[in-house]
Amino acid sequence: MHRAWKSVPSDYAVACESVDDIKAAVDFARTHGVRIAVKGTGHDYFGRSCAPDSLLIWTHPMREITVHQAFVPAGAPRGTTPVHAVTTSAGNRWLEAYRAATAAGRYIQGGGCTSVGACGGFALGGGFGSYSKRFGSGAAGVLEIEVVTADGRIRTVNRFQEPDLFWALKGGGGGTFGVVSRMTLLSHPIPRTDGWLSGQVTAHSDAAYQELIQRYLEFVPGAINNADWGEGVMWRKGVNEMELMTAFLDLTTAEAEAVWAPLLDPLRARPADFTVETSFTTQPFRDKWNPVGKSGAVMDDRPNAPDGYFWWRGNGGEVGAYWGGYAGRGIPLACLSGAKAERLAKAIFAASRTSLVLWQTNKALAGEHPEALRRDRQTSLNPAVFHNAAFVTVGDWVQFKYPGVQGHEPDAALAQTQMDGVNRALRLITAATPGGGSYTNEGDFFERAWKSEFWGSNYARLARIKSEYDPDNLFRVHHGVGSDMPVRSV
Repeated sequence: MHRAWKSVPSDYAVACESVDDIKAAVDFARTHGVRIAVKGTGHDYFGRSCAPDSLLIWTHPMREITVHQAFVPAGAPRGTTPVHAVTTSAGNRWLEAYRAATAAGRYIQGGGCTSVGACGGFALGGGFGSYSKRFGSGAAGVLEIEVVTADGRIRTVNRFQEPDLFWALKGGGGGTFGVVSRMTLLSHPIPRTDGWLSGQVTAHSDAAYQELIQRYLEFVPGAINNADWGEGVMWRKGVNEMELMTAFLDLTTAEAEAVWAPLLDPLRARPADFTVETSFTTQPFRDKWNPVGKSGAVMDDRPNAPDGYFWWRGNGGEVGAYWGGYAGRGIPLACLSGAKAERLAKAIFAASRTSLVLWQTNKALAGEHPEALRRDRQTSLNPAVFHNAAFVTVGDWVQFKYPGVQGHEPDAALAQTQMDGVNRALRLITAATPGGGSYTNEGDFFERAWKSEFWGSNYARLARIKSEYDPDNLFRVHHGVGSDMPVRSV
């Protein structure tokens, strides 16, 4: 990312195959004063999975998955009701975890990208998948964590054992409180159907486009700000086109079309102003992670790749990307009606002139299912998320530019122009969304008020827990809890 971080190899690395390997690496780093970097898969916009002059604790070889028909957390009192759960080790990806759950007729709430790690920074930072308003955030689904803390102890934490550390790990950020070796996640009965709305609405003038944005904003609260819907729309940079990319659960295509008719039908009736193209599709949910016959799946055809491994074609734009700018902002539900919606629509329109603007209703928890809300209230997520209807990401990038590789160096002037455009877009949207906060997994690398923006009123408690379990600040990452605390020297 421009002016932010570079992917620099560590000087030392441990390919961990067990929690004992992780403990040995942590003990070595503590004894010798070596910086730690933790990497399971490497998905991180802040570069927290790499660091110069560091010891890399590489957990990718740890790939065990266990499906539990009756899980009871360690230390639970006699009579505690067992639940269905899945335990995943630190090197697993969501594709592997989803397939194990699906084979058992269950679902676990994780990330939408198949190659994101299923045990690590996703849930530790909060984690939002396509269906967070139905099942809760990734942090809300965590039942138990095995973690190696700075003193080298292997701890099993849950709501009965060391509940403060457990709370901090559920949303307080990855690479901050210890190295997680395994997580046990609550599983749910598998949904019946998985639905998807794709297409685009094109506006034929700037005025019509701003009207379209406002109509969408006002449509969200009464129609799709609930447990049936996820994902959202994209306003592309510099063009008057709103791309539809919305998920829905357990609805027929006819039922889904009926939900969207109040927004789309009036637009179709005005062909001089709008062109509307849509496609509503459904499939049995048990087939979601089976790539056979799916045009949206790109198969991993490398030699010796495991059978059936794939990634979604929609993630193709992120492959080999050099980001000029990237940031995110929560959107309060209160900003989606009346004069506030008009102001926000103007801000998004202006932002889309200089940056891509991605709107995702699933990365906010207003309208969340009550059972999921109960569990999310027990996490350390920024409390602003419970009042937010969506999360907006702004960004701009160039693909296949690798610093230091001849002929593929980023264009610094272009990257700076992109950064300036993204920063302008973020300022406009932030000004129209007071109290929206942000999100540690997809926030602004350069955020000055990161403590309040990422964790709000929870930061003070998180900092106290950090001081208790890592007083010498062995685990430190960019904009992580306690990252501005002193570091013990050896």
